[in-house]
Amino acid sequence: MTRLAFVPPGCTDCHTHIALSRYPMTSPRAYTPADASAQDMRAMMDRTGIDRIVVVQMSVFGTDNSCMMDGVAELGSCARAVVQLDGDTSAAELDELHRRGARGIRVNLNTTGLNSPDQARERLSIAERLCARNGWHLQLFTSADVIAALAEDLRNLTVPIVFDHFGLLPVLARDGAAEHAICDLLGRGTGWVKVSGTYRLDHPAETVAIAALARDLHAENPANVVWGSDWPHAPHHANVAQENPAPQPYRDIDPSDMLATIGAWFDAPAVRQAILVDNPARLYGF
Repeated sequence: MTRLAFVPPGCTDCHTHIALSRYPMTSPRAYTPADASAQDMRAMMDRTGIDRIVVVQMSVFGTDNSCMMDGVAELGSCARAVVQLDGDTSAAELDELHRRGARGIRVNLNTTGLNSPDQARERLSIAERLCARNGWHLQLFTSADVIAALAEDLRNLTVPIVFDHFGLLPVLARDGAAEHAICDLLGRGTGWVKVSGTYRLDHPAETVAIAALARDLHAENPANVVWGSDWPHAPHHANVAQENPAPQPYRDIDPSDMLATIGAWFDAPAVRQAILVDNPARLYGF
């Protein structure tokens, strides 16, 4: 890994994960990750020139955020968290998570293949209520079809919504209902997009088309686009929950290559500064 020349001070990676096998994982689950500790995270940050980090709850830990929040505490003031919670979470628990750096709730339907509009509506409603207490955002990871089906529901949310990994929008079949829904929310200022996880898209080799998608989303609202590496890059899996699946290695991806996309997609230093520093500072309260 190498430090990239264009990376500004305060560069923020808005999508990473921490995993340690000594913490209990849910079962069934989609995969079993190898350990990726806060120390590993710090080493990655030092090598790539990343100064601030956002850690997102891994699906394999369900609503037990202990592994991630302990890692965030170890990283200190440079770190924020996006948690996963259920409807029984108390006000006191929410306030304590906020004090410890949580700034959003993730609704992850994609990892275990639960891309159902009805399930999404139920979980969005719970997350919206919990987010409202401390001014958090709601982070959604689901398919483009579900985003299209929920366009009106998403427009009526009372908290900001952040779409993981380009909203999994099609790279080549552009101008569809999901893209319109996301662009509408970006235009309204209530929607945010992470230009991250390009290898998760339907045509990851179409780098020119991905660049065009990134620029078009950015043009809708330059103030509401952020970047993430998706480190440590979850293993390939079938998006199907299994009972205690065998451990799998992470994908062999260099976070510097993921960060280099911002330099390739956006020429202007002011644009890179906004995506990598200023926009994350507003969204996560750095």
